[in-house]
Amino acid sequence: MKTRKTKPTLILIALWLGTAMPTVGQTELYKQYSHLKDVTVACIMNFYVNDTTQVELTILAPQTKEAVYYLVEEFNLGIEKDIIDKDLENEYSGLFRRNVCRDNVKKAFGPIINNDYTNVSELVYNCSKGTIVVFHNIENRERNIAIGKFLTGTLTEPEKFPSIDNANNKK
Repeated sequence: MKTRKTKPTLILIALWLGTAMPTVGQTELYKQYSHLKDVTVACIMNFYVNDTTQVELTILAPQTKEAVYYLVEEFNLGIEKDIIDKDLENEYSGLFRRNVCRDNVKKAFGPIINNDYTNVSELVYNCSKGTIVVFHNIENRERNIAIGKFLTGTLTEPEKFPSIDNANNKK
């Protein structure tokens, strides 16, 4: 009799954990760059930036300095190699953020008019790691603000910045 009560409880706990954890999938950006040899690419489809806001993101984590150079050039970030060299491994280098087009993250979006975020994603370059994280499909001002607050928080708690390590831990 005890076993029957335990099984439904375990199933409920497993279901609850399943909804609380992000799912891992493949974005178009992931598919486009997953073949790169010196870049680890990961997606999180339901990443929580706060208690209630989930976003879809793609992480591109270069494994070599040459891969960092490639990504910076590929995504048109306009950062010179000597600046990249200076910033890498300096934990206080900060983040470079840019609104990009939803269907072409290599293209800057420009000013957002009338709070219309429907075609906007946000590209974030972690200057200390050379990592690029794209927050896909911003959709509205509230989600944009939630992402901004989350990123501001990662400046004082860098371990919370999306990375391959914490993406793998959340599978």
